[in-house]
Amino acid sequence: MLLAALLLIALSAEAQSPGSTSRPDYQGTAVIVGLHPPPSALPPTGPVVVLYHDPVVGLMDEKMEMPFIAASTELFKGLKPGDHVEFGLKNTPDALLVIDLHLAPPPRRR
Repeated sequence: MLLAALLLIALSAEAQSPGSTSRPDYQGTAVIVGLHPPPSALPPTGPVVVLYHDPVVGLMDEKMEMPFIAASTELFKGLKPGDHVEFGLKNTPDALLVIDLHLAPPPRRR
C-alpha cells in the first residue's frame, strides 16, 4: 500500500517542474544526507532526497532525518551530500513533496 502511494506521488511529481509557480506550503533548512535519482529503493520510480532538517515551522518541531520525494531530479543539479540547503515542501494528498531545493546562503559572521 505504501509503495503504491509512493509510486502515485512519484508519477504526479514528474509532471511538476522545478521552479514552477506553485508555492511551497512549508519551508526549511537542512543538510543533504543523500540524493537518489530513480531507479532507487526509495521509491524505485521517483527521485528521493534524504534530508537532516531543522524544525519546520508549522509542521515539525524536531530536527530529524527524513526521505522526501522530489518533484524532479533537476532539483539535484549542483548539489551533493553534506550541502546546507533551503527547501520547500508542498502538501500533496499522499505525502510532502520537495518542490524547491537550493544551497543555503553562507552564515553571516558577527
